[in-house]
Amino acid sequence: MCSRREGVCANTSSGAEVPTGLEIAEIFRRFSGELSALSAEQAKAIKDIVDCRTAALGGHVHQCDHCGHVQDLYNSCCNRHCPKCQSLKQVKWIEERRKDLLPVEYFHVVFTIPSALHPLFHFNQRACYNLLFAAVKETLLEVASNSTFLEARIGLTAVLHTWTQNILFHPHIHCIVPGGGLNREGTKWTSCKEGYFLPVKILSTVFRGKLLGKLERALKKGKVRLPGKDPFALLREATNTSWVVFSKPPFAGPDQVLRYLGRYTQRIAISNNRLVSLNGRQVTYKWKDRADGDKQKLATIDAAELIRRFLMHVLPHGFMRIRHYGLLANAVHKDLIPLCRKLLAAEGKHDHTAEDDSEPETWQQVMTRLTGIDMTLCPECRHGHLIKKETIQPSKWSLPGRAASP
Repeated sequence: MCSRREGVCANTSSGAEVPTGLEIAEIFRRFSGELSALSAEQAKAIKDIVDCRTAALGGHVHQCDHCGHVQDLYNSCCNRHCPKCQSLKQVKWIEERRKDLLPVEYFHVVFTIPSALHPLFHFNQRACYNLLFAAVKETLLEVASNSTFLEARIGLTAVLHTWTQNILFHPHIHCIVPGGGLNREGTKWTSCKEGYFLPVKILSTVFRGKLLGKLERALKKGKVRLPGKDPFALLREATNTSWVVFSKPPFAGPDQVLRYLGRYTQRIAISNNRLVSLNGRQVTYKWKDRADGDKQKLATIDAAELIRRFLMHVLPHGFMRIRHYGLLANAVHKDLIPLCRKLLAAEGKHDHTAEDDSEPETWQQVMTRLTGIDMTLCPECRHGHLIKKETIQPSKWSLPGRAASP
């Protein structure tokens, strides 16, 4: 929510510069009317982001119980692509994942695809993203179960990202994996070698074969297509290209895993804090140059181009971009995680993530505990707390250049 004092950002003239407090919503509000042929998901994302925390969605009147200050707080849109709606989702998600953490090393493994496949993925997003998840899952589970390597049943959380730092199209999957797993009989925990998970060259080779095989079968069955191009030529090109799978150093404890997971799972293509200025039609934003030691640099592009790039990463309706497999699969983790804890305890590994039987916290309490931010603290006196008094009904809202919804 936000204060009505801040309200809806006012439209400025096309030549005006907006140097501070710039948001994606303001760019959408001013320039999204120039785009056409949007999907239903893209049009909804634009409307939700523009309406988020404005009078369009309504809200509540709050009053400080100490100084009497009155503040109107508007509702959030809760769209998963909205830059302003990720913090609370991140907090809630972290709390849910805390229950599944184990007292072992955790590894971060990233699977990428060559650029030759990007056109195929962009045109068939739902189908190709599903095939990508399946190939990653099968690769990790099969290689880990091989007697040459870990010979264990592992678990993993996989998160789809589709962008680069410059908001270009680049589908890849981040996996967070506990360093070990159950033996075949489920009677013993098998740990990885300290600081080492699985050989990335083997993972890369197996992953390439699995994904290319799945794409070829999908093309032959007509489940994936690419009008105007020979998709099989793209597969042949990808076959002769290096595929990158890399494993980062293990995390330094469960807390770091949680922070990292929250940051990656709720990330979007570009956040408001990366925007620097809007000068006429030119948007300047910050980005990290991975090829230059992650140095922070500035880039400037046309506003309509920034919107076009942003919308490339709006996911199909109902598509799950976070998935859990193996020991962490939704159907089995409630049984297998306690078993893993029991076996690890028998090996003398203390579990710091045991479930808390105390009363569940409110979202405000969780935010305060994890971030140190008291969401109810009065912004005027800094002593009292804001108490909800009455409801603000949503008002009609339409984007400039677009018809209002019926």
